[in-house]
Amino acid sequence: MPQVNNNDHLTAVTVEDPYISHIFHDMDIMYYKQIAANLQDHELHKKIDHEMKMRDGSAKMLAAAKHTTQQLEAAKSLHTSNCRMSAYMEYLQERSSEGTQIVPGENRLPCCAKVSISEIRVPLMWKDTDHFKNKGNYRRFTVFCLIRIGTEVYETGLVSEVDRLITDISFDDVITIPNVPHNFECQLKIYAYEHHEDLTIASTQVKLKKRISDISNTVGRRLSGLTLKEPFDMQSLPGPKFELVAESILKLGDADDRTGSFDLSSKDTETAPSLPLFGNFSCRFVVQPQCLVQEAVSGFLFVKDDDRWVKYWCSLQNLKISCWNSQFEADTQDPLTMIPVTKESLISDTDPSQAERKHSFFIHNHVHKEEWQLAAPSAESLMDWWAGLEQHLLDQVVWKQSCQKLMEIHTNPSPKSPYFQRDKRAGSLYDKTRMKRGIKHQLLEPTSTQEQSPLTLAFNRYTCTNEGKDGRSSPLSRNNSCPK
Repeated sequence: MPQVNNNDHLTAVTVEDPYISHIFHDMDIMYYKQIAANLQDHELHKKIDHEMKMRDGSAKMLAAAKHTTQQLEAAKSLHTSNCRMSAYMEYLQERSSEGTQIVPGENRLPCCAKVSISEIRVPLMWKDTDHFKNKGNYRRFTVFCLIRIGTEVYETGLVSEVDRLITDISFDDVITIPNVPHNFECQLKIYAYEHHEDLTIASTQVKLKKRISDISNTVGRRLSGLTLKEPFDMQSLPGPKFELVAESILKLGDADDRTGSFDLSSKDTETAPSLPLFGNFSCRFVVQPQCLVQEAVSGFLFVKDDDRWVKYWCSLQNLKISCWNSQFEADTQDPLTMIPVTKESLISDTDPSQAERKHSFFIHNHVHKEEWQLAAPSAESLMDWWAGLEQHLLDQVVWKQSCQKLMEIHTNPSPKSPYFQRDKRAGSLYDKTRMKRGIKHQLLEPTSTQEQSPLTLAFNRYTCTNEGKDGRSSPLSRNNSCPK
């Protein structure tokens, strides 16, 4: 019988029968849906309903799949749906525990941004006997990545046939997440599944152990009457199981228009696949604040030019006020003049008794020692422009280096190709590395602890070879010096 503690939440229920556990889990989901309804978060309520349907469909597809490629895709979809459900529940728990909501308009908040991560590349570190001599226990993996910011969870495509013949895993996905706040944390998690269907003698023990475990799970499900209506418990379902092997957290300070290298935190557990990670990964992590691509405020302004006032149609966007003769020209022509509004700008109003024109204000740039005098046609227009300028300056302070230059967000070069048609072996690091003349094979086993490992030498030479081709530093070793 289940044991229920009245003082705890429904998640504190402990049961032994998996079918009863499934019932309590559905009750738990209904509880969170009720929280979303009470908080009047209808969008999140729709997302929970959608993911529940996706989980049920993925579980049925996983049970019916006969081919390995179909099983892997279904297992990835099911795992992603479970991660989204977990993210929604964490968010609702935080909202319900806070008890208060921020009333819009009381405090000025910085704008949101669009975050993009692409060119993900994960180097591997095989033993020399595995990669160069093609000996030892043959291991084969299928890998994908999950990217999460808040309640938004995105997954990359599957990369299969990851074995000792390749030295890095490349993902061609371009993942873009909109409406991201400035205090975000981007979690990147790497999941892998190790195949055991090969015919090597060294893997016989592993295959036998896995086969016995699968038989035991199948018999246990039949004896307990477990059905496929329990998609959240992935361990009870047939098919491949992806395990977390490493993760990393990216923040605003890591954003750059160029590809960068970041550390990976490996997850050493008994069930984790033995994927030989190098310890870091490279990607292009771009943050694009809305203030750079969206118009903050627009309207007519009078700009003083020498001794006369000229009426322009003006728009505040991308760290400047752009001016045209009319609103029609703003959509078809380049601006006639531009007034920079950066962190070095100082905005001040004028004394009404000394102002040459009503509703006027000044924009000073103390770095370039420039000054502009502008005037709004009415008091309401002046308030709109004043609020827009303050918001623009606040966004620049909060988003830091991301506002210094508009970072371009790449798009997917082509639609995702089928799982079995992707090129898994393009761009191996060892194939692109030029070995120095006179280096013997004995250098693969350094005799001194101060010598660099062969993988470090290979990565550093790859850095020197590719650095300078496009003016960018290598994603694999930004701070390492080039070997001579």
